[in-house]
Amino acid sequence: MNGNHRMRYERATDIVRLATRLQGARGGLTLDDIREEFAVSRRTAERLRDAVEAAFGPLEVLDTGDRRRHWRLQSTALRGLVRIAPEELAELESAARRLDREGLAQGSGALRELAGKLRALHRPIFAAEMDADLEVLMRAEGLAMRPGPRPRIEAGLLSLLRDAIAATRSVEFDYLAHTTGRQSRQRIQPYGVLYGNRAYLVGHAEWADGPRLWRLANVSNARATNETFERDPAFDLQRYAERSFGAFQEPPVEVVLRFDADVAGDAGTFLFHPSQTVVANADGSLTVTFRAGGLDEMCWHLITWRESVTVEKPARLRRRLAGMCKSLAAHHGAPDAVGG
Repeated sequence: MNGNHRMRYERATDIVRLATRLQGARGGLTLDDIREEFAVSRRTAERLRDAVEAAFGPLEVLDTGDRRRHWRLQSTALRGLVRIAPEELAELESAARRLDREGLAQGSGALRELAGKLRALHRPIFAAEMDADLEVLMRAEGLAMRPGPRPRIEAGLLSLLRDAIAATRSVEFDYLAHTTGRQSRQRIQPYGVLYGNRAYLVGHAEWADGPRLWRLANVSNARATNETFERDPAFDLQRYAERSFGAFQEPPVEVVLRFDADVAGDAGTFLFHPSQTVVANADGSLTVTFRAGGLDEMCWHLITWRESVTVEKPARLRRRLAGMCKSLAAHHGAPDAVGG
């Protein structure tokens, strides 16, 4: 495709995209809105608006109470032109899964209902192809167990990784090791993405003996290569995630936690791990049992329960939690030394 053809194609895509926005924006769009969204000059924004009107019919001018003119499109002509991408439906499903993990079933149900309506609007001829693409995309993402604040991830990185995972293409990126502070260039076979208190890429490097985790916040200058790889058919991302409490991988152990009666109701609403069993005790306390690795991440969470939880198994988790609390107490126990 030469430069002139590419420019015309991109402009046609912008016209359809603007038409979609003008139809979907309840309060309409102003010229300033169009300029900002499409990163164009005012004159180009006017041309795009006029092109939408010429292609799809007259634009309605809304009375919004301010001095700027707001335009909105009411047309049925877009139905055959708007394409719902599998990646967009995958984003809705990923968001629904995160809400599920946070106990917000009503919100996740609303997102899935919206996704169903969007699928119903899609042309049937592409339904099977979309289902296949969506299945591939969702296999490439998993959820670790600890929701929380998200560090910043380089723009476009998730899209690049999703495409590479679906196409089984290796990726290259600069990686800043959080333990040593050293930066290196890595070539990785990407298997999937795990979301937890941090987002991680699960991938295989030639020098490693199995899948490794790479913090997405520490990844920069990523690119997909032309090198394809054969994905291990035995690898399952969700099973990999469920080996741990959080994303850090280590051999799983049996964990037994007893929550006091005064917090048993609260603890009973938590999903600590997919493998957990919960038993209500005669004294009103609650015993939660599961198998997982990631003892440090368990300690970070258990600290939030303070004296209301007792680690019954394993002993090394109890010792690690006690050591962590002792270290924190020593660090914060002398307020006068830090200006009290």
